[in-house]
Amino acid sequence: MEDHKIDQLDEGKIDLFRLLQEFWKAFQRLFWLPVILAVLLGAAQGLRGWRSYTPRYSSEVTFTIQMSDWTLTDIGGSSSYYDKAMAEQLSKTFPYLLQSELMQSMLRQEMGVSYLNGSITAQTVPNTNLFSLKVTSTDPQAAYDILNTVIEIYPRVADYVVGSTQMNLLTAPTVAEKPFNQFRPSRAICKGAVLGALLGMLAILAYAFTRRSIREPEEIRRELNQRCLAALPQVTFKRRGGAVDRTVSIRNKKTSGAFQESVRSLRIKFLREDKKQKAQVVMVTSTLPGEGKTTVAVNLALTLSQNGAKVILVDLDLRKPSVKKALDIQKPSRGVPELLAGKHRDVKKFLVPLEDTGLSLLAGDKPAEDARQTISSQRLTALLDTLRQEADFIVLDTPPCRLVADSAAIAQAADCTVYVLRAGVAQVPHVLDSLQLLADSGTRIMGCVLNGVQGSHGGYGYGYGYGYGYGGYYGKYSSRHKKTGENQA
Repeated sequence: MEDHKIDQLDEGKIDLFRLLQEFWKAFQRLFWLPVILAVLLGAAQGLRGWRSYTPRYSSEVTFTIQMSDWTLTDIGGSSSYYDKAMAEQLSKTFPYLLQSELMQSMLRQEMGVSYLNGSITAQTVPNTNLFSLKVTSTDPQAAYDILNTVIEIYPRVADYVVGSTQMNLLTAPTVAEKPFNQFRPSRAICKGAVLGALLGMLAILAYAFTRRSIREPEEIRRELNQRCLAALPQVTFKRRGGAVDRTVSIRNKKTSGAFQESVRSLRIKFLREDKKQKAQVVMVTSTLPGEGKTTVAVNLALTLSQNGAKVILVDLDLRKPSVKKALDIQKPSRGVPELLAGKHRDVKKFLVPLEDTGLSLLAGDKPAEDARQTISSQRLTALLDTLRQEADFIVLDTPPCRLVADSAAIAQAADCTVYVLRAGVAQVPHVLDSLQLLADSGTRIMGCVLNGVQGSHGGYGYGYGYGYGYGGYYGKYSSRHKKTGENQA
């Protein structure tokens, strides 16, 4: 029971980590969304603040109030101008007098207006007869006029409530030169920008939450119900001066040892499955462009040839041929479109042997004028039947399944398919649709290759296959043994 709980916790951690991975990947693609939303909402908030902004001006004064007969003599004969009880009474009544209907009506009558263009506020210092009076208005002159009128009529209003009073001004009222609520667009713009950036990040997080892509070898079995033939690590080259071979192949000594070992692991598992399925024509495809199908096709063909097999690598991505580029071959050559369109039937004249290997290429330099018709023609099936007589394995680099239907047409002539997935790229539903399309064509899915894996999964499957050694079935492969069904010990 405890182990089960631990597994659930571990799974939750993995899900959180994957969510962060998906978020980062989505952010790299959609980083412009928070930026645009920040700019738009920042501008909108700034415009809104500017349109709703109303400048307000204030005029204020500080003064004391005392009763007209407020002169008391103590036992010693000295005069006192401060009486605590009277000060408390003035503090309580002064604000109410200002807001009373009597004060308001007298103000309007005195100023000759139907309404007051301003508001009056008052503050008192506790236990004193010190007061401050402030009038705010959208018109600085109106604020000044209302304040002076209040000072003028207050004694008359107070006379009805507390008796005769006298105001002693400590500061003189003035006309305001600038509004006290100056418009600060930077504050409104910053608030809008922060809100826009936050909404953009939340949108990216929601997008990442709905994404389901393959990132781990174990997910191929769990999500796709397919076996993982190998997991190839992400290959990077250090920046150095001068020309550097950046071809991702096992022939390039600059590629990492992890990639080299992962390709050998792919060969081991491929030959193991080939023993069961008896596949000679192997189709390599993917869901989307850029997942590394050509890289896998090239390295699969190379590693099989290094193991002693005679291999022909055919570039059937006729809309965008890339096999020669992946091998850094500059010499001009003719491919499948020229072979099928010409009158010559000698396939050997079109094959380009790769030096120091048992690998030959059937790859051209130019895209086909009508790729769909070329692939659907019966002559392509006849061509592949001819190539079967010339090699142990024929590896076909084909277009992505998600974009065009070429792969489904080619699959009918192939014995099996190796499906390439780049970690974190294609969505699971899209992959399943493409696998179903291939299955409907009658081809068998030998397994999947997870490409561009980050971390320590580059050697997935290597330890398992390596335990069998290279001397048994996984030993050197020859054309003669292929035809007789024997294996070299």
